[in-house]
Formats: sequence, structure tokens, C-alpha cells
Amino acid sequence: MFPDSNHMVEYKHVAKDGEAMYGYVPASVVDLTNPFIKSLQGKYFLGETDQLNPTDSNRTWGALVNPSHSDVNLYFAVYVLSNLSNDKLVSQICFCSSLPTQGKQSHEVSSANLSFHPQPLPRGQIQFGSSLDTTALAAIPVSTRVIPSYSSVSSEKDGHWIIGPGNAILFTLTSSMNHPAPAVISFGWWEEVHGLY
Repeated sequence: MFPDSNHMVEYKHVAKDGEAMYGYVPASVVDLTNPFIKSLQGKYFLGETDQLNPTDSNRTWGALVNPSHSDVNLYFAVYVLSNLSNDKLVSQICFCSSLPTQGKQSHEVSSANLSFHPQPLPRGQIQFGSSLDTTALAAIPVSTRVIPSYSSVSSEKDGHWIIGPGNAILFTLTSSMNHPAPAVISFGWWEEVHGLY
């Protein structure tokens, strides 16, 4: 396996009548995805918010946050929006350079590689809250999702969304009902030293 590569290649010799220029051709190629490699390195993390309870008047939220002095970039791998209610929910995805001031930090976060002792600790945080005032945010809405009742909506980003220090990706949740519609937001990501790439 080549250092910092996503591929492992095994070589074998070929008979003379089919011999390649240097006498070797690939026998097989195994594709190792980047999240798998980051997990082996102890750099991949996952977790979820506490239960959120959006209503028609209470916009709840969950965010993957990179603290200002983390010295790492967060590479967003996957999100899952889980609707535990009988009402459809609407989620807006926002790229933020500021955060709500009343957020709570989730402690339901873990390294994806349980073979490490002690376990690596993430510098990124999952935060969540309710009664979101979007006018107080420095945020750019980039996408909207509808989550049907009793279902989940997920998307793999494979590191294409990169969160630098002091920034976050925030997901809002709203319901059309006036009673709480329970939901949970989950995230997966890996971390690299800021400025490495």
C-alpha cells in the first residue's frame, strides 16, 4: 500500500508471451475508501444530537462545529436526519461562520475505531438547540430536505464539505404541527491538521 493512498495493489509475474514491459501487471486492486483509512488512523468520528422536538413555532437545530482554536479541518463524511414522528419534517442546511449562543454540546460522540486505547478525542463538536433565530446567524442556506414520517434521510459527502476553524454546518428542523415531533440528527466526519492540504 502506498503512503496516504486509497489503493492497495498486488503484483504478479506474467508468462513470457504475455509479459508486460517490466514483467509485472496488477493481479488485483482493492479500493480502500478514505473514511476507512481515516478510521484506521483514529481520525474518524461519529455521533448524534439529543432528541430534538421541533414544532411549527419551534425551529430546532443540530450542527457539526469546528471550534475557533481547534487547529484542524473537519471533513464532513455523512449526515442522517431521523424523523421519529408521524409528521413530515423540513430541514434546511446552512453553512455558518457564527453559531447560536444557546447551543448545548452532545456527549454522544465516539471514535469510529474502537481498537484504540485510550480512545482518540475529537476536536470537532456536535451542538444542538431549539428556538433558533436565523436572523442572528451569519449563515448561507445551501439545501433543503423533507423527511417523511418515521423515516431517515441521509447523504454521504465523503469529505467534500470542509469545515475550517470557527465555522459550522448547521441543520434546522421544523414541523407543521403544534405539538413536538421528535427527531435526531447524526454526523460522521474526520479531522486533519489545519493547513495540511
